[in-house]
Amino acid sequence: MRLLITGAGRMGIRHAMGALQSDAVESLTMMDIAPAALENARAQLSTSGREKELRFILPGDLSGSYDAVIMSSTANDRLGACREVLSLSPRHILIEKPLGQSLGDVTALADELASIKDLHVSVNLNMRMYPFVKTLKSDINSLPQFEGLKYINFTGGTLGIGANGIHYLDFIYFLLDADDAEVVAASIDDNMIPSGRGPAFGDFGGWACIHFRKGGVLVGKSLLLLSSSSTVFGGWEIIGSHGRIRLNEIEGERVDILRRADSEMPMNRYAADYLPPVTTKIESPFLGDLTRDWLNGIAAGKQLLPSLDQSVRVHKLMFDWLSHSTTTFEKYPIT
Repeated sequence: MRLLITGAGRMGIRHAMGALQSDAVESLTMMDIAPAALENARAQLSTSGREKELRFILPGDLSGSYDAVIMSSTANDRLGACREVLSLSPRHILIEKPLGQSLGDVTALADELASIKDLHVSVNLNMRMYPFVKTLKSDINSLPQFEGLKYINFTGGTLGIGANGIHYLDFIYFLLDADDAEVVAASIDDNMIPSGRGPAFGDFGGWACIHFRKGGVLVGKSLLLLSSSSTVFGGWEIIGSHGRIRLNEIEGERVDILRRADSEMPMNRYAADYLPPVTTKIESPFLGDLTRDWLNGIAAGKQLLPSLDQSVRVHKLMFDWLSHSTTTFEKYPIT
């Protein structure tokens, strides 16, 4: 497989480290508008992975054809960047989230790429690839203590609605197998979160109450708080009819607190017949490992990440949340 990565910043380098570990990749080309970024990538990748053809180019040197493209450049012109690489006849494109800085940008990109035959576009909403997330989904959909409506809540600090909130929205969609969602109530903090990408970018904090449905039936409710005035990473709490699961990625722990499955206590006897907490270790994989697995997957005919169509609904939910800002944005400076 001939692979092109657009953007040689931190995210692009992480993707490249994974690509160099993939047996499916024969050659890797990294492209960036900044020569200094390319030199930095060259220095970090020169001793990574196995022996493969490795090139670093400016946009003016782009030519030939590629089997797959990973787009890790900024979100301010996704459509223009995609048009640039479509002449290379890729069969697979992986686009970093968010797909654009407005819902209009996202729908325009989705409409144009959907019209191209024999092209599969994935979006890097990758929490659904985490092993512990797959286990969690299986558990909350099979354990009797979680039968029925589920509450999936997160409380944390300056992770950003654009940077991480969109991952969390897709995470909840995935856990619940939902096909629709709506923001019931929301707020956006007045102070913006600075971006490591520079002063042209920023992110947002705030809270939202969201309802998730499957086939028109309410299957989950979520309360999400991503404060713009706290450095706390935060964690998840999933509440079912007779059980609670707490997750903290930083601490690497999952804690299950479940009522005995054979309990005959009524609903109003809260906390009755509950078993001692059970703690298990969880581990969030490195981005590069997920990139490697995605590349190996497409080589084997598998799609491990959400399609463009699937991700549009997640972006719509995110922009619905962002629209509660007291400041009006034609384009949100997220990246």
